[in-house]
Amino acid sequence: MKVLSMEKSKVLATRNGWSLAHAEGYIDGETFRRRGKTPSMYAQIGIDEYCLGFRASYYERQNPASATSLDGLPAATPIIAKA
Repeated sequence: MKVLSMEKSKVLATRNGWSLAHAEGYIDGETFRRRGKTPSMYAQIGIDEYCLGFRASYYERQNPASATSLDGLPAATPIIAKA
């Protein structure tokens, strides 16, 4: 399994122009999300390439059509200053 994820990391890094660490973090974040595991504090707040990749796949983005509300709360609307 470890060999398979290393190969997947190399493919992702090459295809997307990422560093190998970013791709490894991306795969680990995806795995954590799918298994419902809580990420470490390091993965949540780290600023290195691995952590950036981890968070990019762990925290799912909602597409704009479904982001109109979050848990029944209204979507935020920008405040426009009047001149």
